Amino acid sequence: MTYKETFIREFRSIFKYKGMMILLFIGPIFLTLFFGGIYYNDYVKDIPIAILDEDGSTLSNLVGSYFLSNERFEVTNYPATRAELERLIDDGDVQMGICIPKGFESKVSTYQSSQILAITDGTNIVMANNAIAQATLITQSISAGIEMKLIQGKGVSPKIAQDMALVYNVGERMLFDPKMTYMNYLMLCFLAVFVQQLMLSAMGSTFIRDNEYINSGNVLSKVLAAVSACFVGILPAVTICIVILRKLFHVPMIGNIWTVFLLTVVFLIALTGPSLLIASMTKDRVKYSQIEFMLSLPTFCSCGGVWPVDQMPRLLEILIRACWPVINYAKIVQEVLIKGMDFSATIPNILQMVLFAFVWLPIGIFFYKKTFNKVMVPEIM
Repeated sequence: MTYKETFIREFRSIFKYKGMMILLFIGPIFLTLFFGGIYYNDYVKDIPIAILDEDGSTLSNLVGSYFLSNERFEVTNYPATRAELERLIDDGDVQMGICIPKGFESKVSTYQSSQILAITDGTNIVMANNAIAQATLITQSISAGIEMKLIQGKGVSPKIAQDMALVYNVGERMLFDPKMTYMNYLMLCFLAVFVQQLMLSAMGSTFIRDNEYINSGNVLSKVLAAVSACFVGILPAVTICIVILRKLFHVPMIGNIWTVFLLTVVFLIALTGPSLLIASMTKDRVKYSQIEFMLSLPTFCSCGGVWPVDQMPRLLEILIRACWPVINYAKIVQEVLIKGMDFSATIPNILQMVLFAFVWLPIGIFFYKKTFNKVMVPEIM
């Protein structure tokens, strides 16, 4: 009965406070639209580049035309010297410089090696990776075409020339996200962290504001009821966010939504312990919010959405898993929805979050009762 009464009480309190309504009803939708808009383009395009043609030949003009017609690049400058090319990159006017050396055509036509130099600004890893990858594809295509023409010039048929120039090909089959878009890679992990941060805010506000009520009677039951009320409050907005991702931003989702629902419930129970502990440490909603917002970036960076978990130092991974549960939630949700990961594959992560809850929830309740019982004593006296 305590659980039901507390649930109804805390759910009704959501509508009494504008801050809680904004957090749970508007927050997820606003953040999804905002970050979805940032990653709306499927891939990086119109990267500004400069071409320095020191050869001025027909072949070098052909190379330049390939870059000019490619949608990933926008040729904005044609410097006259290498010093001018480097200055354009140093000043941030272009992200990449293509330098075609003098004697390029004459060397190639006589079977001598010649190098096209691609100078890339490495300070922007997104631009640099896309630019160098596309430039490599273009130059490899040109190289293969030139080699076939040279072989044909010896009287060899085009088909045999192609077989000789292309001894083998690599067949590509990209599963789940053929375009390798940032939207599909990041947005579901973003949504998981949005749920984490907004639920942390809602739970912390409830635990601190209603500490006297929660601390009387069955604390565990009242704590779980308060978390349940916040979860039910945020659930419609999260559902709308998933629809937005599917319909507006075209994020492919083939997985079982009930698996995601179960993962979320277990994750929020696991998150309750740290939330109680932070509330006990701060005893103030403003200070609680400061710590909670400070945790958003490190928890996102360590959840596997930005950098693979298995590429982290093993000791750091163990420490993260012991201190925060999102590492077992965010990336798994993405793989369930996009890859259709089977429920059985999520069981290890669920068990780790259950174990996390068994450890941290009693710790959180212990310090919560200890802290707020002391706070209540002067008021009674």
